[in-house]
Amino acid sequence: MSAESKDLIRPGEASVSITAVNGRLLRAAVVTLVIGGYMGLGVAFQLGAEAYLLLGIPITIVVQLLVVRRPLRSFWLREAPPLAFTTPWLVAIVVVAIAPAVVAARGAREGDLALVGWGIASMVGAVGAIYSLRAMDRDAVRSTVRTSLITGAVLVAVMVAYRLISGGLTGNVTGAFVAAAISVATYLPVVFVLEEVLFRGVIDTYLHGDTPGPDQASALYGSALWGLWHLPVALALGILTVPYLVVVHTVIGYFLVVSWRKTGNLAAPGIAHAVIDALRNAVAVL
Repeated sequence: MSAESKDLIRPGEASVSITAVNGRLLRAAVVTLVIGGYMGLGVAFQLGAEAYLLLGIPITIVVQLLVVRRPLRSFWLREAPPLAFTTPWLVAIVVVAIAPAVVAARGAREGDLALVGWGIASMVGAVGAIYSLRAMDRDAVRSTVRTSLITGAVLVAVMVAYRLISGGLTGNVTGAFVAAAISVATYLPVVFVLEEVLFRGVIDTYLHGDTPGPDQASALYGSALWGLWHLPVALALGILTVPYLVVVHTVIGYFLVVSWRKTGNLAAPGIAHAVIDALRNAVAVL
């Protein structure tokens, strides 16, 4: 190395770079342990889908307070303004909480405690949904629409291909619309207390940290973990489920992460997530 090239490396720059890399690796290791432990509990106790999702609530709270060390409301809005609602917004919370209340009531009738818990948690999610929605600006709306279109196109293409390979579509358009409407009503509030809160609001915030630039590596890694996280409730579908979960969720999750980082508002990835889940359920009956 020439003296001139040595001069280009300022004292301390190399150590700062190594420290930054080590910090990112440490954060990735912590997140891997958290999700690995979460999955391990799901497998060990053979949890159903609703119970597995509910397990994420205490995990999310603990990681947010003890690891990320930010207030709970910051996983809905990055800047975490105080919670304050006018009467119209309180009415909106009640409206959004109606579908989850119906789910909780159905769970109570059927004696399904996990479903009751899922419904109640979703009702709490209605608060986070309105807290995020009332803070949306024009950029957040554009990001939501763009993310919904991109991720929706990816998932619909995968679902349609699967349906065509496995036996074809039934043409039940009415059923598809009904399934989509019910799905949006139930999934919109729940993503503000379960999946999106954990994987975008908490984990991506921690993984990305203060890393400058787009930091695509952490976006892709966190999204791949999101795909693997589904395994405890999807293993019964067969070994080919693993590459499907990882590939599809890494692609979709990347765009959800980008929208979260760009807007700092969980409404952008949250609405997109609810939309693609609704499209998935619509195609499943189409």
